[in-house]
Formats: sequence, C-alpha cells, structure tokens
Amino acid sequence: MNLNFKECVHSKTFTGIVIGLGAVLILAIVFQAGQYVGLKRAEFSGRLGENYGRIFGDERGPAMMGGSFGGMPFDNLPGSHGAVGQVIKVSTSTLVVAEPNKIEKIILVGDKTIIRQAREEIAAKDIIVGEFVSIIGEANSRGEIEAKLIRIMPMPPTASSILNVK
Repeated sequence: MNLNFKECVHSKTFTGIVIGLGAVLILAIVFQAGQYVGLKRAEFSGRLGENYGRIFGDERGPAMMGGSFGGMPFDNLPGSHGAVGQVIKVSTSTLVVAEPNKIEKIILVGDKTIIRQAREEIAAKDIIVGEFVSIIGEANSRGEIEAKLIRIMPMPPTASSILNVK
C-alpha cells in the first residue's frame, strides 16, 4: 500500500475521525460547563443554609436542623417571602411587624412598594402602629424583607388573642 498524505487527508475515514474528535471535544466542553454551573448552584444553596435562621427569623439557625431538616418541625416553617402580623413600629422607609409566633420582621418599603387598604392604594406614611398587615416581598442578605405588596387588613378574631391585642 502506497498512500500519500493528500489522499489520506481527503479520505472519508480521516474526515469521520476529525468530525468525531470535534464532537467529543464539544461534549467535553458542555459537560465541564454543566459541572461549573452545578458547583455554583451548590455553593449558593450552602450559603443560604448557613444563614437560614438569620434570614428567616429563627435564632436557632442551622444547628436546629442537625445538618439537614432532621429536627425541624414542619408546622413551624417561617414564611420565606413575606410576613403577616401586627405593625409595631413605623419609620420613613421601614416597618417592624410582629408575627403571631413572636418573631419580629423588618420590612423595607420602597418607591415601588404597593400598599393597599381594601381596594384603595395608600401611601406608606398612612400605615399606623397596631394595624394588621400581610406583606409579600423578597428577603435580602441582611434578613430584611423588601416589600413588593403590603395589604392592610382588619384584625382577624384569632390574631387578637395570639398577639395580645386589647
């Protein structure tokens, strides 16, 4: 057999080998990218777990979970995206809300926060201490809730006994 280099390069076998090696290289790059994304997501989840108590209002923190959700009672899970309770302090851009389980949450009120009482939209300055509110928002890294919606509601009959309202 006497093959020269040009015939070898232009053969279907050589072309197939080059295409196959290119495909393997692309698959390796995609696999590596998937590992990188997975690692970053795992790191984020780990940091969230370490700060769970500070963010969501449980002083026991990660120790209460025993490394997982081991010792955690599922009926006492804090709300991760808001708060419901009585307003106990009002300032320019902040509310403090006491939930029925005696946890106080700091609520940040911004320019884009919608505040409603019944069907009417009201201003943040119209919120008064003692009102019962339901808040939907997102927790920030300091454990405060950045409110997107605050709804002022009548005090539920069962809440007055829980919150010791007179």
